[in-house]
Amino acid sequence: MPEERMMPNDALRLFFLAIEEVMGKDGMKAALRGAKLDQYIDNYPPKNLDLEVRFSDYAKAEQAIEDFYGRRGAKAMLMRVGRATFNYAMKEQSTVLGLAGQALKLMPLPMTAKMKLLLEQMAAAGNKTVNQPVRLEEDADAFMLIYDVCMCQFRPQHDAPCCHVTVGLLSEAMRWLTDKNFAIQEVTCLNLGADACRYRIPKTPE
Repeated sequence: MPEERMMPNDALRLFFLAIEEVMGKDGMKAALRGAKLDQYIDNYPPKNLDLEVRFSDYAKAEQAIEDFYGRRGAKAMLMRVGRATFNYAMKEQSTVLGLAGQALKLMPLPMTAKMKLLLEQMAAAGNKTVNQPVRLEEDADAFMLIYDVCMCQFRPQHDAPCCHVTVGLLSEAMRWLTDKNFAIQEVTCLNLGADACRYRIPKTPE
């Protein structure tokens, strides 16, 4: 298990709001109890960017959902939570994701140029705000968002990439930006012993 790492209060708050939207209030309470995070029941972190909550708390909530639904059922559920997390971030605290909001959607640029701008903003937010080192690479066919630290490092070891929340979040970000769906994949995962979590975002929609 890596050394404990802190994240902004609002990153965890938005994640909890997203879980509550997908699972309902009672489901959220059950998840928090299952994660042994009872201190957050009816008491989400405050809406600020102070680094006062733990990556491991985020990971425990993810794992509790997986334990509740089983790995197969939880994948779709966690991707829905990721999509809801993006939408809450857009609505409530776009600085968490570093998003320029509607201005970016309306820029008269090619689709791939806008995708790159959005991914660069999200990477910058990871580095500056979320305390999660991230970088963006690109080839002719796809972008690759690479996280050197991830909540999955604080979860039990899996047999396949397990960062479904991030896949859902990135999927929703691209759909919001382009009104198209992209087949985003996590191709390497820190949880499995890789040196980083890598997400492939194809330049061509489905």
